[in-house]
Amino acid sequence: MKNILALWPAVVLLLPACHTEPTEQAQSAKAPTPAASSSVAASPAPTTDEEAAKVRQWLVTSIEENFSQENRDSENSDVDNPKSIYTRQYIEYKTDALQLEFAETDQEEKDFQRKWAGRYDTRYVGNGPFLMVKGQDFGQVKVTRCQLKERTPDQGYLFEVATRDLTYKSDSKGDIKVIQTAAGYKIDDIREY
Repeated sequence: MKNILALWPAVVLLLPACHTEPTEQAQSAKAPTPAASSSVAASPAPTTDEEAAKVRQWLVTSIEENFSQENRDSENSDVDNPKSIYTRQYIEYKTDALQLEFAETDQEEKDFQRKWAGRYDTRYVGNGPFLMVKGQDFGQVKVTRCQLKERTPDQGYLFEVATRDLTYKSDSKGDIKVIQTAAGYKIDDIREY
């Protein structure tokens, strides 16, 4: 009995330690994974369909609002305008393409291709205004089709777009790429065909 009484303090000290420190295997089974705990705490991210619908709505609204007023096209094509619907790089690309109309040598075309071929598919640059509006003048532009074609490798959205100039009765179509920037959605490419 004396031996049991002598061991009793040791048992009392070890018993809680055995019960409060589960084995490593039990801990890993009960502990939430970092992904699980962060997804519970964070608000759910919008699905691709929801985000694509927002981008589509922005694109349709931007086209119809910005191409129904005469001076909005020139404001949007100003590289220093932070409210432009185009990315700065697209404005520079399109400006270079417009200058090709006045090129006097083949070297200018080659320089354009070398400068932009890695970023844009230069076959579809078009030679008109920034948006797929035929002629220099345009009236009230209406989007008649805007359907998501694909997500681009740089997380952009590529839409198949058709427009109708209700004033001048002309139709245009092409693919428009929209990306998310620090300043919001912006058009980063227009492939005219």
